[in-house]
Order: sequence, then C-alpha cells, then structure tokens
Amino acid sequence: MELLIAILLILASLLIGYLLGSIPFGIIVGKLTKHVDIRTEGSKSSGGTNAGRVLGKKYGFLVIVLDALKCLCAVWLIFFSLKYFIKSNYLLMDPTYYSYIAGLGACLGHTFPIFASFKGGKAVACYTGLIISLNWGLAIIGFISYFIVLKITKYVSLTSIIITLSVAILGFIPIFKYTMDFSLKYDFYMGLYLVALSLFILIRHKDNIIRLKNHEEKKITWMH
Repeated sequence: MELLIAILLILASLLIGYLLGSIPFGIIVGKLTKHVDIRTEGSKSSGGTNAGRVLGKKYGFLVIVLDALKCLCAVWLIFFSLKYFIKSNYLLMDPTYYSYIAGLGACLGHTFPIFASFKGGKAVACYTGLIISLNWGLAIIGFISYFIVLKITKYVSLTSIIITLSVAILGFIPIFKYTMDFSLKYDFYMGLYLVALSLFILIRHKDNIIRLKNHEEKKITWMH
C-alpha cells in the first residue's frame, strides 16, 4: 500500500508541476497588453526573452518573473503539502525529492505546454524559479553572475547557458548546504538534478548555439 501511494504521489507531483508550468504567461501577457500572439513575431518563442523583444522590456521582465514563479510554486506546493499533510511512512523518500519531480514537471510544462499546442520557451526562467525555491545562496550568486556575464557577452542565450551550467556545478559544493531553503534536503542528488536540467536547457538552445557559431545571434542593445 505504501509503495502504491508513493508512486501516486510521484505522478501527482509531476502532473501538478507540468500543469502549472504549462500556463503560457508570455502568450497571456502578449494578448492582454498588446493584443498580439508573441509566437508569431520575433523568435516565435513564448518565453520571456521574446516577450521582451516583442512587447517591450517591462512586459518581458513580467513574463520572466511569472514563469519563474510557476516553477517556484510547484516546488513549494508539493514540498509543504507532503511534509505537513502526508504521513512519512507513505512517502518512502524525503519530500524534497517529490519537489524535484514537481520542478521537473514545471520545466517540461513550460517547454511543452499543453495549453499552448506544446510549443513553449526554453525553461531558463523556470530554472531560475527552481533555484530560488531550493537554495537562496545559489540564487544570489546566479543573479549577480548572470548580469555580469550578460554585460560582457551581450548575448542572452550564451549567458543563460553559462549560468545554468555554472549554478548546477556549484550545487555540488558542500558549503551550499547551509543556504538551502526551509528544511529542503541537501545532498549529491541535488547537483545531479541541476546538471540534468541545465543539459536539457542546453539542448533547447541548440539553434542559438548554431547562430552563435555562425555569428548570427542577436546581441542585446539595452545594456551598455
């Protein structure tokens, strides 16, 4: 019985994360503010970067924040629900790992949203929300490093790749166990989890990598 309940909780965590991640905030904000589907303009992505390109910086920032929040909410919703409302003998593992599954679901939902024909963004904002929900120390370092690297490179895609991979590697350093949020568990598996997601984001940027290699990727113009 305990095993069956644990399996159902795993599936529920994945599904809840996926459904939250599937909320297409880029499309919603675009239609509410400029009456435009951002998937038809710019890079044709529904993510925050394209939202900023099509709708303007303030709306792009809004989309990024909302996309980060949906992953953060998925992680914390599952973690606190299981920690305080489900008996430990039914979990078979720490609630932290169920929250990892919810975070994965949110990233998959953002990338392949059921509410937007399975065509979404590259999950960088979701990854950001995930880091914030897990470890405030990594989040602070990630934020500061992101703007420094972006200032140097002027490429959003390249900066996103560098920082997501770097934060994942930093996740293996034991010192960051002291900056875990709430009572989330820190261990080697967190690092592996972040590396897997960062590699997923790397794959999602394959077209950007090709454009970078061919010197065809567009630089930002608002940071000098």
